Amino acid sequence: MTSPNTTAPRPDSGWAPDLRSPLVIALALLLGLQLFLALGLSLRAPGMAALTAQTPLLDFAPDDVTAIRIEGADGGVTLRRAPEETWVLADLADFPVAPSRVDPLLAQLADLKRPLPIATSEEARKRFKLADDGFERRLTLEGKDGPLATLLLGDSPGFRRLFARPADDPGVYELSLALSDLSARRDDWLDTGLLRLDRERIARIASQDWALVKDGDVWRLENSEQPVDQSTANALVTRLANLGYRGVLGTEDAPAYRQQAPKLVLDLGLTDGTARSYRISQAENSEDYVLKDVEKPYFFKLSAFDLDGVLDLDPAKLTLKPASPDTSSADTPPPSAPTVETEQP
Repeated sequence: MTSPNTTAPRPDSGWAPDLRSPLVIALALLLGLQLFLALGLSLRAPGMAALTAQTPLLDFAPDDVTAIRIEGADGGVTLRRAPEETWVLADLADFPVAPSRVDPLLAQLADLKRPLPIATSEEARKRFKLADDGFERRLTLEGKDGPLATLLLGDSPGFRRLFARPADDPGVYELSLALSDLSARRDDWLDTGLLRLDRERIARIASQDWALVKDGDVWRLENSEQPVDQSTANALVTRLANLGYRGVLGTEDAPAYRQQAPKLVLDLGLTDGTARSYRISQAENSEDYVLKDVEKPYFFKLSAFDLDGVLDLDPAKLTLKPASPDTSSADTPPPSAPTVETEQP
């Protein structure tokens, strides 16, 4: 008979010793480390934000890039590095590119790091407009031996943010880029200062029937004694020195440009003895104007605003108007003398 104070023996489970084996302890430690790392990632990158890696997204050096091709639904453009280390539009007779556009863009692309992808499926690539055959832009960087990198650009989730992916990567990434910095329109890359001059260099402005010449610090009309309105003359000089344009039409003349029937022909004489000659016409069935500088191969597209104060200029607007005589005193009768009343005796 068993004593009531005696404890019954516990059954042996058979697996308790296994929990103390080195393998189980190692696996438990590994699981704890993984949970710790997952917690750290969640604290550093809440929601869908990805932890930024230090691996470059595109593997290239800016100095190795010799050409940039940008393709999109609204056209395409090819930028080429010229021997002078400037950039030109290869498909626009090597027209100069705006100096501040390309080098900062290449530096920005080279600095992009590869974040964690927000998606990797084919359906996601189509949804974000990053499919191989359906994208907003395709940017290709070329070197002397061929392509260096290709980046597909898709939808924008916000200001200066783009969904993008390298062409050989299935992942969709959110990057700090602006689609406007990667335009596929050549007019967006033009150097718009090709017609600009230092106004102090302009010494003569001549049209078909008048010429304005600088005599010291004063402007005068050639073969005329009429005094020139210096304010109007200086405004004209400033406008011509800062002449802008909205686009470049190429190097081939076209009947629609109507250059054979110009609205205005202007010759600018410069202080160094050189000259510029502008032939300005209005394009057929258009409000735009076409300017041809005889020293340059290009036809420039200008608006009426660009030519404000130039197209309708004539000698009468350059001269001072004679002062009209003051006839107010002649037309007004003199005041009558005041009447003095005297007392009668």
